[in-house]
Formats: sequence, C-alpha cells, structure tokens
Amino acid sequence: LIDRLLENSFSLDEEDFLILEEEDFDDELEITKSSSSTPSDEKIEIMEATILEAVLVEDDQTPDTPSMKVREPTSKKSEPMIEIKIHAGKPRKAVVLGIILLGAVVAGGGYWWTWVQDQQSFTTEPSRYGDTMSFTMTDGQISATGDEMVDLLRDNTGDALEKACGDLEVAMSGTGAMSFRNAPSSEITNPIDQIYSGSAESIDGYGRIHLTAERSLSYDLNVDLSGRTWTTDGSKCSNSLQWEMNSNSVTIETISWEELTEESTIQSVSSLDFRTPDNDQTRVDAVSFGGTGVSAIDGILPFLLQPAIPMDLFDSFGTTLIESGVTGEVNGWNYEIKDSLRVDGQLVIPIDLEQPSINACLGHARMSLQIVEGNPWPVEQHVDILINKDRKSNDCGAIESAALELTVPEGQLIIAYKLSSTSFTQGERPIDWGILYSSRPGPGEDIPSSQSQWTNHISDESIIREFTIEEAVECLMNSSSPSGVRSAINNDGYLWKVNHRQENGEIWNLSWVDPQDDAGWTEVKGTSEESCELISDGTISPSDSPGYNLNAIPETLSLSTLETRMLEMDGSDEPGSILGLGQGLNSDVTVGAILLATTSSDLLDILTSQQNIDQGEVGFTASRSWSEGSAEHNYDLAIDAERGRIIGWIHTTVA
Repeated sequence: LIDRLLENSFSLDEEDFLILEEEDFDDELEITKSSSSTPSDEKIEIMEATILEAVLVEDDQTPDTPSMKVREPTSKKSEPMIEIKIHAGKPRKAVVLGIILLGAVVAGGGYWWTWVQDQQSFTTEPSRYGDTMSFTMTDGQISATGDEMVDLLRDNTGDALEKACGDLEVAMSGTGAMSFRNAPSSEITNPIDQIYSGSAESIDGYGRIHLTAERSLSYDLNVDLSGRTWTTDGSKCSNSLQWEMNSNSVTIETISWEELTEESTIQSVSSLDFRTPDNDQTRVDAVSFGGTGVSAIDGILPFLLQPAIPMDLFDSFGTTLIESGVTGEVNGWNYEIKDSLRVDGQLVIPIDLEQPSINACLGHARMSLQIVEGNPWPVEQHVDILINKDRKSNDCGAIESAALELTVPEGQLIIAYKLSSTSFTQGERPIDWGILYSSRPGPGEDIPSSQSQWTNHISDESIIREFTIEEAVECLMNSSSPSGVRSAINNDGYLWKVNHRQENGEIWNLSWVDPQDDAGWTEVKGTSEESCELISDGTISPSDSPGYNLNAIPETLSLSTLETRMLEMDGSDEPGSILGLGQGLNSDVTVGAILLATTSSDLLDILTSQQNIDQGEVGFTASRSWSEGSAEHNYDLAIDAERGRIIGWIHTTVA
C-alpha cells in the first residue's frame, strides 16, 4: 500500500483422562483402583497384548464403533472483535463406555486398543509463551500474470524483481521457524501488569504502549525466478524476451506484536534480504502498525501479501471439538474434519478448508492441514490459492463483487506451498489472550482530534515551510496566468493529490479533478501568495482520471500535524532520524497527501451504508532517496491522514 500511495503521490499480519460422565469422575477412579492390586503390571500386560495380538486376532463381526474423546483443561480466549471470526461453542462432555472398552481390550487384543487410539478427539490449545516450531517449505510456487499483479509483487520487494514484467514465476524451498517469546516480567513497566509474565510491551500506530504476545517468524529460502522482461530500451514489457535468475537466497525475518485484549497485530518489523549468486544484494526493512488504514484494502491485502505463516489453530478453531465429520466455518473459511490417520507413527487429524467468497468471486483458495494434539500449529499445511477476477461466477454476490473490484489488481496470482513441521517445543504457560490489563490505553486516548472538513484541498498550516499549500492555491487563483487548478476550483472541483518538494526553491505539484471528471495537474513555484511562478500545467486522459466524488472527502488532520507526528518517531531508522533535519525536513524529502476515493454510484452507497466501506480515505506520504557509499537508499512512509495513525515505512537498500 505504501508503494501504491507513493506511486500515485510522487509522479513517478496433563495428562488426558477418561470419564463415564463428567460428574462421575471420582467413581471411575475408585473402580480403576479396585480392579487390580498391581495396576502398573496390568498396564504392561495390555501394552504387550497390543504388540502381539494386533496381528493374530481376526474378527468376522464389525464391532460397534466406540467413541473416545479426550477432554483437556484449556485456557479460553475472549471472543475476537472481528465480525467474521466465528468460534464453535464449548466442548461437549466426553463420554466413554469405560467397562465395555476395558472388556474389549482384554477380549479383543491389540486391534481394539490401536483402533480406539486412532479415533482420538481433542480441542485445540492456545499458544504458550515459549512455543517454538521448526519446519520446512517445499513445493513453493508464486505465479503472477498481468502487469498489475506483477507490479504488486515487484513493488513490495525493492529492486529484487526489477527485471520482471507481464509474467513472473517464483519457485522456492527451504526452512523456517516460528515462536512466541517468553519475556521476563521485569520488562513490563506497570507493576500491576507484571503478573502477565511472558508478555511484551509494544507501541501501536499512535505511539501508545500495549501488552502483547511477541511472535517471531523466519525463513531461509532458495528461490528461482523467471518470466518476461522489458525491451532492450526499457520502454515496455516485451512479449518475447525472457529472463531467469536461479539459485538466489532469500532470508526473511519478521517480529510481530499481537495485543492481548483484542488479539490483533498492532506492530510488525520485517526484513527481506535477497542475494543473487553474484552476491548482489537487495535489502528491504519494513515496519507496519496494524492494517493499512484503508478499510477496503485491509480485508484482502494480508491474503495476497503475507508470507506463508503456519495457522494458529486455537485462534481459528477455539474450543471446537476436533473429531471426524465435524464441519463449520472459521475466519470466513469452511472446514471439514477428516478421519484420523497415522503418518510416520504419529496420529494426525486432517482438516480441509475452502474460502467460499474467493471460490465464488476470484478463483479458489484451499488449505489442507494435518494437526496433532498439543501443537498450536499444524504439523503439515498445504496451501493452494488462485486469484483472478475473470473467474467470477454467478454465485458471487453484488457486494462482494464490488468490494473486490476496488481492491484486487487485474491479472492472475497463484500461490502454493507445503509447510512440514520438523520439531516442536512447548512453552511454559498459555498466552493471556483476552485479558484486560491495567495499563491498556482507553478509547480515544492520545489520538489527535483536530480534524477539519475541506472541500478544495487538505489544510497545510505548516511552520517549517515558507510556501504552504494555502499560499500556492491563493497565488494561482489571483495569477494572471490561467491554470487547471483555478479552473477546477472555480467549477467546484478539488485537489485530490498534492506533493511538495524542494528544487532550487519550493514547488507544489497540485492534481485536480472537476465535476465532469476532467483531471490534470499544475506545478507552481513560489515563496508566498503574492509571489509564485507557474511551471507546468496539463490534463490527463479520461481513463486515468480518479473520478469526482466530493462526498468521499473525509475530515482530515493538517499536513503540519502529520509532519509533527512523523518527526516525533526519531529512533534508529525511524522517520524522524531519516527524514528530519533539526526542526524541519531534509532538503531531499518529498511530502504530500492523496485522496483515495471511488466514484459515486448506487452500489457504492449500499457498500458504504451496509458494509462500512468508506468512499474516501486520505493518506499522508513522505519519501527520501539518497546515496551512502556504494549503496542506494529509498525510504517511504505512510500515515493515515484522518486519525494520525502511522501506517508504516519501508527502507530499501541496494548494494
């Protein structure tokens, strides 16, 4: 999203026990104790029978299927605040015909024992502080067809895919690891909250401190690339020229902080290091805070861009009893639990999932899991996703169709991979999901409230710029030279995109649109509302017009407020230290704002009122490019201009 904003702006995520009935547990214990004076010896005899008689006993009669369920005490998370997240109800009582089962083991031998063990059922467990899993990735594939789909991947990987256009094939394999950190209580500032040992403090996009579960995800991958490339003069994507680059190494490191109360990611820090066999390096460091801030994009963006992440089973299934034949819905996915089976001597339960909205509107999205008791992540996870708007079927509803039309690029994207666990270490205690800790920020706390409604352009009010946007527009309105800005504003138009840069003086690039959907730009250089110079003025083609929708303009903060918010974050590699200089900005920094609006329609009104999809969102952007030795740097930032929430930043280094 940051790159898409910038592209428009700058011209360029104990043991088990059996019971007869829940209230009769004590009685069962008494029967068990009296059944043998040497219970440990009896247990040994049964296990020996399992080994010997499993191959000797034959039974012509198919026995009634016993049902054995394992009930475990589990920590419960509060219901998530996302509407589509649907958990099943509390576990049903485990019911076991204990006496019949005991008789069957004695009379029927090991066959019965093994059969019953293979029908285990259980509920998933929440992750624990200290949980760690290592895994392999095999059969990894990303296939993108079409300029927009390839652009989506290229723009999110720095210069690693700069040669790609039109079609792109990525084959990948390697290893990965995932874990939840077990942080010491001494790191928690509020003494009252130190009872939540294991949790870690982190800030959100407003700079507020929360208690979180800190999750790490890493990959070491071997990647082969191929596809179409540009013509020799670089002017367009060639239909015949191909390129390939094999045996590249990719290292991905991501740390995310998931807020305990709402169970949502409030911050993530990621790095991608791409190296060719010739040791050319591209490194991308990214920081993001929650979603993009553009509501219509947030729903689909993680689905398209997030790396392959092992599914959090408790987050998805909650306290649903995992047993054969159960079907339901989790996080918008329909699932069916299959019969248990043994893989390499381990009892696993397969689960198949499909995403019905994707299947109806975009192609297909399927997952196959293999899960085991006690592991919060699948031991095996197959993913098969195909995204293509041209595959929309008649089952795709009007609302879903319109929402996806706004957010999904043209072209086709295929994502497939298999993750297989190689080791798992269980942590100390369950993560404190759903708790309301004492230091949690209140609603609206530390969130700017100085928004204002505008009709012609976003307000500036800057004290670090000599030539503000108000002065630039006023000068153009009073100028003897005609301009598109003056014509549009006089005709009830507005500025949907503004950019400021320094180039032998201060220059504003002002993009306008009028009620007839005519659009264009005006560049003006000056020092005040009385002194300015028209540099360039022009129109854009109707197909490139953003469309006119005055009702889409929300209340926003001023550019001055947003710049102050940006410069306050002045830690290492944070915006203030990279973009700021003294009390102002570096001379090579470009700042601006863009209105992402959709054109008016009856369908859009339905989306707005029923699905909470905003017609317009305004983003603030800042960018800087510089050289340092042999390395080239690009730094891009985005802020939600309506609320002042930092969306994130990306720092790309090419050496």
